[in-house]
Amino acid sequence: MRFPHGRLRRSAVLAAVLATAATTAGLVPGTAGAAVSCRVTYVTSQWGVGGGGFTASVDVANTGDHIAGWTLTFTFPGSQRLSYGWSAQWAQTGNLVAASVPAGSISPGASATVGFNGTWSGSNPPPTNFAVNGVPCVAGPQPSPAPTPVPSPSPSATPSVVVSPESIAVPEGGSAVIYVRLSQRPSYGWVTVDSERLLGDSDLSIGPRLLFPADEWATWQPLTVFAEEDGDAEDGTATFMSRISQLPGSGVALWNVREVDNDAATPSPAPSPS
Repeated sequence: MRFPHGRLRRSAVLAAVLATAATTAGLVPGTAGAAVSCRVTYVTSQWGVGGGGFTASVDVANTGDHIAGWTLTFTFPGSQRLSYGWSAQWAQTGNLVAASVPAGSISPGASATVGFNGTWSGSNPPPTNFAVNGVPCVAGPQPSPAPTPVPSPSPSATPSVVVSPESIAVPEGGSAVIYVRLSQRPSYGWVTVDSERLLGDSDLSIGPRLLFPADEWATWQPLTVFAEEDGDAEDGTATFMSRISQLPGSGVALWNVREVDNDAATPSPAPSPS
């Protein structure tokens, strides 16, 4: 019987590769005591519909003793055919594929990667029966250790504005002082406190905004309130709001001001005698 030269050549290559595997597994002096333990990760990228080509990468991780000279074997479960490979001597007969690296070595904990191109039809499932030097390998990537739970940081309370006193009296044409600080240290470098009149007598006004560095959040700062001269003889009132400008809508303090009028009331005329 005559066989095609290509088939004979591939069979001879595979026989040589498998012989190398057997030799490496235990016939080479100094390696007989080596305990082979391995994990294989197989990754592929394919193209075509119902058939086509694919590229595969096989990562061999050494989980045992030092390996000096090694051969990887696996079995195609479908119609896949090896086209050519790299980083090893490749051969296929039937569904059995072998990749030999006779001069290579893999240290404990290290890995080596080989790859190949192939063709497929029908389907392209991953290979089975991975082995290095005849010893079965675990298939799949190294499992990641369970992540250490990181406790969620406790939400920091938002600082608010504190005023003292909450009600003051201001003489008409004069001024008075109300004191302002923060309820706690802010999480950023500094904050500004803005104040404004919400309602009431428009003759009452306040001084400029206040600046609080983070390290001085508890230091009382004066805020001056002014009362303009007016023509009536009645005490005016107003409600003010102080807030942290970086936190719109939060950290608010409300406080009240009363203007003490200095105009004498015009006396009512005495009634004429009847």
